[in-house]
Amino acid sequence: MERRDFISGLASISLSGLGTNNKAAWAELTKNVQRSFMEPEQAGRCFTDIREARAARLNPGDQLLVRELDSIAAKSTWSKERMRGKWELHPYQLSDAQMGRLLLVNDVAGNDGPSAIPPELEMKLDLPGWYAIWIGVPMLDLKPTVASYYGGVDAALDNDSDYAQVAPDRGTRHSKIMGAMNVEVSCYWKCARLDGRTLRLRVPYGTWISFPWGMVRGSISSLNLVKLSNQQVEAYKRDMYDSSTKRVIVVNDGFSPIFNAGELERGITTRFPETYRDSDIKMYFLQTPSTGVASWPSEVTSSLGEGMTDAEWKERRQGDRRAGDYIQWSIKNRQESFRVAPPICRKGAEEFHASLRMNLFFRDGSMGKALESYFNGRFWKEYPELRKRARRSFDGQLSESMQLDYAQPKVRRYIMDILMELATQYDVDGINMDFTRWPPIADPARHDFDVLTSFIKEVREELDRISHKKGRKLALSAMVVDGYHAKMTLSEQKIDLHAWLASRALDFICVQAWDHSQFLAWAKQYKTPYYLVHDQDPWVQGGWRNDPDWTDNHDPLPGEDSQTQPPVNNTLDPTEYEAGFRERYKLGIDGVCLVNSAGNSVGNFCRRLGHVREIEERVQRHEIWGQKSGSHIQLL
Repeated sequence: MERRDFISGLASISLSGLGTNNKAAWAELTKNVQRSFMEPEQAGRCFTDIREARAARLNPGDQLLVRELDSIAAKSTWSKERMRGKWELHPYQLSDAQMGRLLLVNDVAGNDGPSAIPPELEMKLDLPGWYAIWIGVPMLDLKPTVASYYGGVDAALDNDSDYAQVAPDRGTRHSKIMGAMNVEVSCYWKCARLDGRTLRLRVPYGTWISFPWGMVRGSISSLNLVKLSNQQVEAYKRDMYDSSTKRVIVVNDGFSPIFNAGELERGITTRFPETYRDSDIKMYFLQTPSTGVASWPSEVTSSLGEGMTDAEWKERRQGDRRAGDYIQWSIKNRQESFRVAPPICRKGAEEFHASLRMNLFFRDGSMGKALESYFNGRFWKEYPELRKRARRSFDGQLSESMQLDYAQPKVRRYIMDILMELATQYDVDGINMDFTRWPPIADPARHDFDVLTSFIKEVREELDRISHKKGRKLALSAMVVDGYHAKMTLSEQKIDLHAWLASRALDFICVQAWDHSQFLAWAKQYKTPYYLVHDQDPWVQGGWRNDPDWTDNHDPLPGEDSQTQPPVNNTLDPTEYEAGFRERYKLGIDGVCLVNSAGNSVGNFCRRLGHVREIEERVQRHEIWGQKSGSHIQLL
């Protein structure tokens, strides 16, 4: 990470007070920064053998650079020939003449996925003092091409709560990975004290992924440990606990990571908050897969896939089946996501918020059969009369609405009970109501603004009662969308955001919009923190629907998950994210809220999106935080 050069009086500068005309304040906020703990302090010695490094008296700037990975990986874990269930050992050469032996696995194993997972690597480090840890990843042109799964490893020290993914962050466009290929990318992980520590590495997610089904992929070409000085360590610690840069929200939809990595007991949901420790992530939002189903032992509603017949299960994607199995296993073993994630967030000074998509139900046929039985839950099936009325399409045909009617008291009570069950049962810092899936939440043809405004106030009152019982304030927030996929303004959705803010019911607001000026002005008027929502969309007006480079993005259909080369959706490159955020920060927003970014998990680059001045520099240099794209790499 790049360390800010703390300037006298900088802490008093508030982004919420900045505007596009406040050039002096913006210049102060974005002036050049001093680098420290991500770079060697001085030109030191370079060791290639861990035993020699351990025996030497290491000074700040000294490095341990291991390229012969078979020297630190047990011989039982790798093979020189391709062998299912082991890492492949490949000799390689860089264009600067450095040579080494890397470890790689790239196996589309289908139903044999479990047998294709290579052993976890365990490397005793036990080096005195603090180090910046970098992992080299060979950015090889591997087939099949899969968005956001390029290689890399999951890494953990033996005293960490879970693994964190260390891999390059890249966008995809036209089924190709953006940026230079066949290069070694040095990826920053973190700074840590390594006395007595052991490093553990495994393929990302510790399992195979679901799209395509059964693909096991991971790679590492080098391990680089850079000794830090006492001053660098102190700079690192100050940086990690600098509250002024904690301005990022990450939203986990509670389904996609499980769909993509559903082997039981593999830390599927705990690895994300662990990845975001010591970063700019202020809040971690965890959602349940849809409005009508729970991923916890609920007395209010049924769990994902509960009650489906064998015939219905056969109609679903293989990842769906595994997600259902995982949720049932996690509930049975008290390992549900809402239980295991908060303690890790607490260790990383991240807030944990439970989020509910407020009216997300599915229709059979949109992504195959049995979708309603899988996603919609018991309440949906038992009370069809509580759904929105059928709507007449442009051709005069009536179509059933796939949403509940918020004007119905029983519906409001049902949604309220889900929210309050989460607030009561788990160690949350707040409750978030997601009105972006799928708008309009109310019925614009029949409802007035009071339907949702009054509901917001009711939720606040109920949450305050739970806060009183817990003895601490629980925050209430909302995510809303104006335009984008809503294709409607907030007003047309019967959302009176001004009234919501004026009611003081919300502790902060997250808004997705093309024009933030009016909404941001209201938030400032009522002193409500304002976070800009960005979904996986290009920045052009209208998003991917108006961008010819972003056609044919879709969720996988049943059967596509078994294709050797599945469709590759377009994703933003980190450089594109930061260029867009740089301009939005100038508006005076308090932070950013990331949804569906970098595939199904937000990449490492988001860990530095609160250091606004550094964003300005990276955009100018066209760099990706935490990555050094190095020499061309060739397998020998």
